[in-house]
Amino acid sequence: MANIHGILLLRPPSQAKVVSPLIHTPNAIQSLRTLATHISLRLPILLTSPPSSGKSLLLYHLASSLHPGVNNQIVIIHLADTSLDPRSLLGAYISSTTHPGTFEWNDGILVRAMKEGKWVVFKDIDKGSSEILGIIKPLVESLRVGKWIGGRASLEEPSRGRIQAHPDFALFATRSLAQSRTTQTPPPVFLGARKFHEVVIHSPTNDELITIISSRFPRLAGTTAKALIRLWEAVKAHGSQASAQDVGLRELERFCARVENILPVSHQTMDISCDEDGESFSAIFPNPTIREDILIEARDVFFGGGTITAVARARMDVIAVTVAEHLGLEPDRRDWVLQGRIPTFQIEKDANDRVTAVFAGTARFPARLVEAGTAPLVARHFVMHKPAISLLSRIITALSLHEPVLLTGETATGKTSAVTYLASLLRRHLVSLNLSHQSESSDLIGGFKPVDARIPGSALQERFLELFERTFSRRKNPKFEEVLRKAVLDGRWNRAIRTWKEAARLAREKLQAKQSRGLV
Repeated sequence: MANIHGILLLRPPSQAKVVSPLIHTPNAIQSLRTLATHISLRLPILLTSPPSSGKSLLLYHLASSLHPGVNNQIVIIHLADTSLDPRSLLGAYISSTTHPGTFEWNDGILVRAMKEGKWVVFKDIDKGSSEILGIIKPLVESLRVGKWIGGRASLEEPSRGRIQAHPDFALFATRSLAQSRTTQTPPPVFLGARKFHEVVIHSPTNDELITIISSRFPRLAGTTAKALIRLWEAVKAHGSQASAQDVGLRELERFCARVENILPVSHQTMDISCDEDGESFSAIFPNPTIREDILIEARDVFFGGGTITAVARARMDVIAVTVAEHLGLEPDRRDWVLQGRIPTFQIEKDANDRVTAVFAGTARFPARLVEAGTAPLVARHFVMHKPAISLLSRIITALSLHEPVLLTGETATGKTSAVTYLASLLRRHLVSLNLSHQSESSDLIGGFKPVDARIPGSALQERFLELFERTFSRRKNPKFEEVLRKAVLDGRWNRAIRTWKEAARLAREKLQAKQSRGLV
């Protein structure tokens, strides 16, 4: 049995330990209890909340609690993807890999999840097409409240009959709404919305945010967490623009991770009172260098992603002023930090003059170890001017914190050159993919493609003739070569393979005979 804060649910016996990053705040506990109740009744659940409020985290916590030790229990299907079609959900006939010339049925991702007892999450269901929602609706209706006790989900598949889901199957959907100043959440209006049982996930309160930050980042506990939250709220109060990035809880988490990363080892949290005029950072961090570093990290998280319109650029400038005021930095010092300061960029080498790590700003990223017998990489020429050093520093900081990086800029401004230089410097293998509207998922993860047997067959024939000439006399075997050549040209591969095998057997016997006579 699994006890979800007073709600008892069945789970299979397992010795695996449940590990979850979820912090059990009052809002999270209430949401877990509501979700557990709906899961016990096998109801389709719609999770509604502002962006990055913890919907996925709650579901992953419940999945690890009810299915401990099971990998990939949750299957996420993004309905905002315009390329999604019914065949990817239900299935389609594909060319058989075992019986050439025939077709066999391949179940879609939704049908496979039903049969295997997975939890399916339709992300951004309010953005799904009517065609996809029309397929989902009968599945949701099969999980209605009036079903018989123990009733399982089912779905009618065209020309395949009705599919009965595994008892562990569960159905979820999510939708993200912008934070409203009122407490009223607009009802869902997508096709089949009334068939779902909606659970509204509320954003954490300020006290809960302090608890979360203090638990996730112990070095920021107490007063520091309060000051960071107040700064984040001031940035968030400026609103969002269509051409600028939104500021939410995910950005607050990234900001706290970066601030904790730049703090010196000797830093001790202090329990001091925070005032409302932004001078608290000066009391928490008397050293202005640390506050300058915090401004740099705030830039990369809140307003350093680049802008398109003049309105967005003006908003970014206002945010920069707000952050600097909270950090207690004067306008001159703020402008110097953001525009005039050159970050440090140092290359660490060992006694053999090999690169072992790169220091950029406050981050350190190690190089890959040199394997024995590996030829040294050829050094690439790269001009270390101020914009290049700043870009390299920001990339290294993001890599050290395991953050994905999106480089935006005009053509031939050094985006690829910077990444290539870092890869060669740190001895990291770099894979470059040119993506376009014609790119397919198989280009990234692989897939089956039709292959003309003549291409590998001709290559084998060439190699065979080279070895045959070195082993036997071609003048004495013209008939053999002619039979093999016709078999390859006509595509009679069974006969060609038998001929190759027979020649290999004769060559083996010839070599063994020479070895027995001591001629080899």
